[in-house]
Amino acid sequence: MKAFSATFSLAFLLSFAPAIAGQPGDFPKPNYCFAFLNAVPNRPNLPEKEAMEIQKRHLGHLESLWQKGWLQAAGPILSPGGPRGVLISKCKSVQEANELASEDPAVQNKRLFVESYQWTGPEGIGEAYRKAKAANPDAKEQMIKYSLVMVSKSAEWRDGPPKDVFEAHGTHLGELLKTGKVAAAGPLHNDSKWLAVIILRDTPLADARSMIERDPIVKGGFAAVEAYEWLASDGLFPQP
Repeated sequence: MKAFSATFSLAFLLSFAPAIAGQPGDFPKPNYCFAFLNAVPNRPNLPEKEAMEIQKRHLGHLESLWQKGWLQAAGPILSPGGPRGVLISKCKSVQEANELASEDPAVQNKRLFVESYQWTGPEGIGEAYRKAKAANPDAKEQMIKYSLVMVSKSAEWRDGPPKDVFEAHGTHLGELLKTGKVAAAGPLHNDSKWLAVIILRDTPLADARSMIERDPIVKGGFAAVEAYEWLASDGLFPQP
């Protein structure tokens, strides 16, 4: 529990409650960029050989960003009809994240486009995994499914929820952490429709959606959720 509590404590989780619920408080500073890789609408079908070559170069680009220490986590979205992938990086700005993404062969060939946001998440994402890979580079890659839940503002958001809903929301966040299933969570910045990202381990997608939908800000109609199944390397996030 020491490693987990040091990097992702109840105090941290509650620290972003004001950011999500639109209430006064110490707004946490962003320490990552969180990005969706989306399919370009109406992109033409390519011959299989050409598509496979672009995909190979796309993965090579991500590997180079990982080796440089910039990319901390990445993987494809398995749920159909939404984003194609997720990138979590140590960025200086959204502009930097977008510029590096523009060098991706899949972006250059208009197969994908990037949607980047500054994000506050727990420190240390990818660090233990990077050290383990360096110590044993021939170890077999273990990919696991995470439930990725996005919380967004609803039409009822306006100035955010009232104080009692906000307080109940904070209680819900504390109960969520106690389950031991929270791999990472935190608010998104950039004043977009998105409020927060919550990544759950060992949790089926339907269960993950249900857990977040029980949040009073969602039950009260102030926020909505979208949930995706995300495939990423095991060990990227602190373990409870």
